[in-house]
Amino acid sequence: MMTVYIAIEGPIGVGKSSLARKLADTLNMDTLYEIVEENPFLSDFYDDIDKWSFQTEMFFLCNRYKQISDLGDKNIVSDYHIMKNKIFARNTLNDKEYGMFEKIYDVMTSELRQPDITLFLTADLPVLKRRIAMRNREFEASITDDYLLTLTDDYNRICEQMADDNSLCIDTTHLDFVHNEADYIHILNQINTVIGEQHV
Repeated sequence: MMTVYIAIEGPIGVGKSSLARKLADTLNMDTLYEIVEENPFLSDFYDDIDKWSFQTEMFFLCNRYKQISDLGDKNIVSDYHIMKNKIFARNTLNDKEYGMFEKIYDVMTSELRQPDITLFLTADLPVLKRRIAMRNREFEASITDDYLLTLTDDYNRICEQMADDNSLCIDTTHLDFVHNEADYIHILNQINTVIGEQHV
């Protein structure tokens, strides 16, 4: 039987972890969650992005590399794709720092297991801000609208570039897949169309 690796991506607050939990329960899969609050540089990063971006991005890259390296061949649904490191780094690092980061990224990820399907979630800015406020993480209080809009545009562009049988772009602005079962089933049916129920 084939194993399946599902990765969920999108801007901050879009609902990646919530959807990963529900899919794991439904599909009887293990979960992989990105390390966020454990990053010792994160609070400083949101206060002064230019100063702390390289340390922050390197911490995330090393931890995500280790997590994915340890996956083996389990059925996995993850609330991130390793590509997010380059998306965030491109927006926060200067050209010299990004050049160094990209070289390290390419070496570290060259033989990593890649997702079989990537879900790109998006939502309008007011929805993202409301969801971020609901989870009440202190270090996220200083995230600017411009930063969220830039990330959203980046993810939408990448989703269009990856538009094939192995990726889905889902606008969650008017979906509440956590509390509305019909909304969740709508997303689940799209996923099953791609991976096939026989694979899980």
